[in-house]
Parts: sequence; C-alpha cells; structure tokens
Amino acid sequence: MGERPGLVFLIGFMGAGKTTVGRHLARLMGWDFTDLDEEIVGTERRSIPRIFIQEGEAYFRRRETEILASLRGRTRLVVACGGGTYAHEDNRRLIDGMGRAVWIRLPLEVALRRCADGPGRPLLKDENQAEALYRRRLPSYRAAALHVDAGGLTAEEVAERIAGLL
Repeated sequence: MGERPGLVFLIGFMGAGKTTVGRHLARLMGWDFTDLDEEIVGTERRSIPRIFIQEGEAYFRRRETEILASLRGRTRLVVACGGGTYAHEDNRRLIDGMGRAVWIRLPLEVALRRCADGPGRPLLKDENQAEALYRRRLPSYRAAALHVDAGGLTAEEVAERIAGLL
C-alpha cells in the first residue's frame, strides 16, 4: 500500500484485543507501543472507573483527546485506543490526520466473553446495554481506513495481517 503511516491506531469494541495485538504488532514492526487507556490512568493516577465516577465521561473524553493530540509528530508508533475513542468526532479527526486507523473486528459475543473477567469497564453494565453501545459505535468503526477480521485468530495472527495491510 505504499509508504507505511507514522502512527497506527488500533480501534474496536472493548475486548477486541487492541492492546494485546498492538504489543505484537509493534514488536513485529520494530515500532514503539502505547495504550491510550494506560496513558490516561498514568497521567490521572487513578483508574478509568474512578475517573468516570468522579469526573464523568465528558472529562474522560477530553483527557483522551488531549493525549491523542500530544502524539502529533510521533512516528513508528502503534496506539491501542479505548473502545469509544474513534466513536468521538474530535478523536476520529485527530487519528485520521495523524496516521491510519485499523478496526479489529470481532463478534460482539466473543468480545463480551473476554470482558467478563477483566478490569472494570464503566460503560459495560449488561449484555443489552453493551449491544446497544456496540451498535452505536459500529458506523464509526466502519469508517476506519483498514478492517481486520480477528474471529478465530490469535493476537499474533491478527498483528501479522495488519502488518501485511500497512
């Protein structure tokens, strides 16, 4: 596809494997890796559920946008985004202007199974609510430059597919 973008942003619903795939992809390409949610937790010095409780989602999204903007000028970086990052217009514009978004597509039921025992996810309350959230975000995910179907693949295989598309 020509010259590789300087930044690759992995997007998709919670549980899609963005962080795990991102670490593999960065290693495979010899690039750096960062996880947007981990960056927010590190700068805020509190968990995402705590941020949502104390400040609300709007505050969280502002912090997310600020951290994304701070990546301008970086190269050779793979970024694992939060599940809702690309669903917000300001973030989508930033991402599309700085690099290439890759949607890691996974069946909702698989993503929810993966989230069942994971860390607190403030926007994941029950299956019906999760499905409604997923459906609201789908148009944004579909707008990504690249799509990779992760169903039935290991994280390493997904990373190899993404590398092959870049």
